[in-house]
Amino acid sequence: MSRQVHLVLAVVTAPPGRLLLVHRPGEMPPAVLPGGRPQDKESPGATAARGCLEETGVEVRAGRQLGRFNHDGIVTIYVAASPVHPVDPEGIPDSVRAAWYLHDQVDMVLPDLWAPVRAHLDKTIRRR
Repeated sequence: MSRQVHLVLAVVTAPPGRLLLVHRPGEMPPAVLPGGRPQDKESPGATAARGCLEETGVEVRAGRQLGRFNHDGIVTIYVAASPVHPVDPEGIPDSVRAAWYLHDQVDMVLPDLWAPVRAHLDKTIRRR
């Protein structure tokens, strides 16, 4: 992977119409997509899956890249993903700062979500 990529974020969706987010109490925004920085020669999909597992404990299968966003020299790749195992919305332990959010909740905690990611969510979690 190019050294220009600084961050890979997983856009993890699951029925019934949920998105996986990591809580950030006291920060703005109060929740973010899971992910991480790529390791040497790690693909965006592998980075998204590893970062998601590390931050949330949820094992995911990475899908297609939703896009690459460059803001102030920081390049972020967004990767669609889905859980490997069935989702229990209450199944993430309280000790892990993550949760499954419904579409309307996503709008409240991430109002400035990048438009291509928002379009992906509109197609995937709103219709479920």
